[in-house]
Amino acid sequence: MLYKNPVILCDYSDPDVIRVGDVYYMVASSFNFMPGLPILTSTNLVDWKLSNYACERIPFPWYDEPQNAKGIWAPSIRFHGGKFYIFVGMPDEGIFFTEADDPLGKWSELSCVWSGRGFEDPCPIWDTDESGTERLYLVHGYVKSRIGFNSKLGLLELDLETKKALGEDKIIFDGTKTQPTIEGPKFYKRNGFYYIFAPAGGVTEGWQTVLRSSRIDGGYEERIVLSQKNSMTNGPHQGAWVQTPEKNSAGVADWFVHFQERGVFGRIVHLEPMWWTDDGWCVIGNGGEPVGEFEMPFSKVSAPVFSSREWYEFQFSANPKCGYAEVHGGTLCLAFVPDCGRTLWKMPNVLTKKIDSENFDFECSARIGDMKDGCRFGVVFMGDEYKALEFSRKDGRFILSVVESQGAESGDDEREEKRVQAPVVVEEDASTADFKVSFRKSDERSGAVTIHCSLGGGFSVPEFSVEKAHWVGGRFGFYASSSGESASVGSISVEKKKSVLDF
Repeated sequence: MLYKNPVILCDYSDPDVIRVGDVYYMVASSFNFMPGLPILTSTNLVDWKLSNYACERIPFPWYDEPQNAKGIWAPSIRFHGGKFYIFVGMPDEGIFFTEADDPLGKWSELSCVWSGRGFEDPCPIWDTDESGTERLYLVHGYVKSRIGFNSKLGLLELDLETKKALGEDKIIFDGTKTQPTIEGPKFYKRNGFYYIFAPAGGVTEGWQTVLRSSRIDGGYEERIVLSQKNSMTNGPHQGAWVQTPEKNSAGVADWFVHFQERGVFGRIVHLEPMWWTDDGWCVIGNGGEPVGEFEMPFSKVSAPVFSSREWYEFQFSANPKCGYAEVHGGTLCLAFVPDCGRTLWKMPNVLTKKIDSENFDFECSARIGDMKDGCRFGVVFMGDEYKALEFSRKDGRFILSVVESQGAESGDDEREEKRVQAPVVVEEDASTADFKVSFRKSDERSGAVTIHCSLGGGFSVPEFSVEKAHWVGGRFGFYASSSGESASVGSISVEKKKSVLDF
């Protein structure tokens, strides 16, 4: 039986994967979206489910407001001594870790390993020195916009108990000339050699490199093991080596999970077969070229056994506060949070999910009759720019408007909004509004979106093109806000009606 790439058509940037028993666990970047550090589970490396989040909030007060494209970058997940660990870089704050006995249970709060700007993509390795003493090391990359350089990999030794850094950071590989923008390192040890799997050359057009050394601190040999070549998979980027307990029908037990940057679809996940050669190097894909399909990996279980909770895929744009949203019997209740004049780009309580299909319709209904004067509720699609269809209430009258962002080229904090009232009349005693978000693939990197409301004779945001997203893939969802100074104006209920994918 064959599987086809991508195995996840959804933005799970910078995936790292481990196997514990018969279950595979994947973790990915979440940037400023909360809850963060998504954990996906699988029993065959092909079919994945979102099963938990390892971070409920980022422990800095400024993340109570959206810090777009900042926050949690490129985590790594490991299992050691009966515990699960996730190490993650935040390029403006440092390197952090969280731990749990059960990866699908409660994780500890993020704890600082190394404080400072410019560090990214950490990955640990537990090792034993010549005296038999266990030691813990961490490889990482550098963020040029924060520290002034990149294309290098650094090494920190950590305290085994506290996980805090011991001593100073040391550069162990300089890829400036041969592996520019090398980043996202993953640490492994095999047959006495240390291996670092790391992408280079940039997210969209780069390649996958493997480094090898008999010493943890270098010097490292280098070899490019995966690149686009004649395939449709541009820039095969950051990922993880993982092993199945047995070989599949094609004789493969080693696999490489990585992402591909694909415009509005985000950084989607691919699975490549992998072999080790007699000289101790690996070959990934079809002779170093990504595969479009391949024989399914060996699995003792036919499908994932974990399932997601209702509305679990939706995330806020910042650390959520108590009361932003509650779920009761499958119904989502959103509080009317004071917007303080902010645009949607800077509102923390915008609740969205990633698109996960090339074509889809999502239908929901909202009880707008619960809205009081000064409140607004909208359904939004967000890429690098965004559009929304919004109800507001003033002097007891409903107003339907189209909200459109402007100024993406000016930077993260410079976006403005244009609000145009729709030419429809909504009855004052209206109780429920039905919405439909439709997305259609235009090409491999873009799509077209419409947002429709059936109330007031029906009105649609004219179809608009979405060609790229802001670090993450396109997202859609909801917001509820008020122009008052308190959130005492109640909440609005939203119910899913239908979600149709890939037709």
